Amino acid sequence: MVEFGEQLRRAREEKGMTQQSLAEQLYVTRQAVSRWECGDRYPDLLTTKKISQILEVSLDDLLSGKEMEKVVERNPVIEKKSVNNIMIALYAFVVISFFITIVDIIIRFPLQSEMIDYNDIQAIVINVLALLIQIVFFAYGFVNAIQGMLSPKRMGAVIVAFFAATCITGTGNMVINSNVQIVLWWIVLIIPNIVGAVVTFAYFVSGKKSKIYSIIIYLVAIWGMFRIIYSNYNLIVHANQYLSMNSTVRLVLEIAIHCLVIYQTYVLWIKRQNAIDIS
Repeated sequence: MVEFGEQLRRAREEKGMTQQSLAEQLYVTRQAVSRWECGDRYPDLLTTKKISQILEVSLDDLLSGKEMEKVVERNPVIEKKSVNNIMIALYAFVVISFFITIVDIIIRFPLQSEMIDYNDIQAIVINVLALLIQIVFFAYGFVNAIQGMLSPKRMGAVIVAFFAATCITGTGNMVINSNVQIVLWWIVLIIPNIVGAVVTFAYFVSGKKSKIYSIIIYLVAIWGMFRIIYSNYNLIVHANQYLSMNSTVRLVLEIAIHCLVIYQTYVLWIKRQNAIDIS
C-alpha cells in the first residue's frame, strides 16, 4: 500500500505544482509540505481536505482509513496556534510556580523544624515528591508543545502524571489526619484521581476510542474543580483563614489545568470522530 507522503508527491507532480506553490495555497511553509511527503508528519484533516481539492484527487486516493487515524494519533492534539500558546503559557506557569513552592518549603523547613513532628515531615516529603513529578511532566509537555509535537500519547503522559501527583498529595495529607478523614480522602480525592489516571492512559496513550472514556475524564476533571473550590471555600468561611498568595495561585492553576484537561479530551474526541467520518 502506497503511503500518504508518496501519494501526495505523485498527485502534486501530476498537477505540475512545486512544494512551494502548494504550500502557498495552503498557507503553510514549504518545509511543512516536505515533511508530509517524507512521512515525518501528517497535515490535519481540514488541510488534507484542502489538498484533495487543490490537487483534484479524492481523499481515498490520498489517505487510507488507517492513515486517517495516524493523522490524529501522530499530530499534536491542539493545533490551533492561539490555544496552543495559551497551553504553553499555562505549562510554563505551572513549572515556575511549583518550583518556587518547593524552594519556599526548603527555605522555611529549618525555621520550623523544632515545631514539626514525624508525621508532618512525612507529609512534606510526599507533597514535595508530588510537586517534583508535576514539574518534570509539565516541563516535558511545555517542550513538546513549543516544538509542535504534543501528540495524544505525550499529552496523555502529562495528564496521567497530574492525576497521579494529586493522588500522592492526598496520601501526604492522610498522614496527618484521623481515620474518619482518611476514609473521606480516599472517597473524595484518591479514588477519583486513580480512575482519572487509568482512564486517561487508556484514552490518550493506548488509543481507546469509546466515548465512555472521554465522559469519565470530563467527570473526574469537573469533580476535581468542585473539590478544590469547595475545600477553599470551607477554609475561608468555617476556619476563618484567608488564602495566601501562593494558595491563590495554586487554586487558579489547578482549576485552569482541569479546564485544559476537559478541552484537550474534547478536541481529541472531535478529531477522532472526524477521522472516522471521513474514512
